[in-house]
Amino acid sequence: MRVGVFVGTRADLGPLQPVLAELASRPEVETVVLTGLAFDADDLARRLEGSVSSVIALASPLGEVDLSTQLRHGPAMSAGAGRAVVEHPVERLVVLGDRWELLYVVPPYVLAGVPVVHLHGGEVTSGAIDERVRHAVTKLADVHCVASQDAADRVAQMGEEPERIHVTGAPGLDRLAAQGRLDDTELEALLGVPVRRPLALFTYHPPTASGTRDSGRWAEAALRATLEVCGTVVATHPGMDAGRNEVLAALTRVEQEDDRVLVVEALGPRYPAVLASCDVVVGNSSSGVIEAASVGVPAVDVGLRQHGRLRADNVWSSDEGEAAVGDALRHVLAEDFRLRAARVVNPYGDGTAARRIVDVVLADPPQHAKHFVDRQPALRLRRRTRTAPRPRRDRGPRA
Repeated sequence: MRVGVFVGTRADLGPLQPVLAELASRPEVETVVLTGLAFDADDLARRLEGSVSSVIALASPLGEVDLSTQLRHGPAMSAGAGRAVVEHPVERLVVLGDRWELLYVVPPYVLAGVPVVHLHGGEVTSGAIDERVRHAVTKLADVHCVASQDAADRVAQMGEEPERIHVTGAPGLDRLAAQGRLDDTELEALLGVPVRRPLALFTYHPPTASGTRDSGRWAEAALRATLEVCGTVVATHPGMDAGRNEVLAALTRVEQEDDRVLVVEALGPRYPAVLASCDVVVGNSSSGVIEAASVGVPAVDVGLRQHGRLRADNVWSSDEGEAAVGDALRHVLAEDFRLRAARVVNPYGDGTAARRIVDVVLADPPQHAKHFVDRQPALRLRRRTRTAPRPRRDRGPRA
């Protein structure tokens, strides 16, 4: 079976790597990776060496990210997907999450009748347009591998048939299952910089649902608050959204002023070890909300981007702004909260999702035609229209 997997940016590369490894372990599978946003084909092939059959670029990588470049790049990716459907046919397409580029990649495969398996549907992130994309892809997809029962309930609420919905857990947790905590000497060798505790892992993405005008200012405020409380901060680049350039400028500015900040594009294979060895995760990435619980690390979730998403008790929400983030950090780094974080059970799964997901991918899919399931009888609302008042008929005096 030829299985296509779309990898747009590091946001889906990391969580999909356990799935790609599991596909590679199945001798009956040939895996074709599609890309074309943050990676070119050769770069991604090097990163995935040995785990895929081929990498196909739907379009050239996108450099600067703003609304105008997104609007030009999206149709280019859609055209590339249309060519790939014909020139590199697959029997399944696997996509993850909620990124804007999925609106251009998935429809050509739907039109061609290729079953689409969607991972991480049914979740809520009302502070980002990802929320709308995720639910749109749910309706386009044939099969859903969701990370939690509450996500499964939302997918069912959108009218999807029960046999299409599978609670598999979050595949990104599979990378953390056997990861131990490094000591400071090992961590310094891995990062190439001195480590002073507390060590923070920082990621701030533009909160796209509320506008991106303040993204740089809010990212800088959160980073400066983290430096007030922590000794070393490892900051990763934001995602490929409008507002990215402003966040990058803020990170660079603070890094130039303070040598306790290390800004990296992405941690890649170093991510599990750094996450397990840090003292706190800060920002508005799903890393803090979904993955930090698996290694018992406290997380400060800043702003509204992840608002509404299921979270364990290791996550503390903070408003935007330097003072609010600083207060939240002092709270989660207190001994009682750190002890609580170390004991949490991750509601997103147990680190064995990839095997379950691949079993679903390789199974016979439901028929392509979908039946909408009403969870309760439709409410028939009486249509109200404005009409002129009826003229009063004079019936004369009452007897």
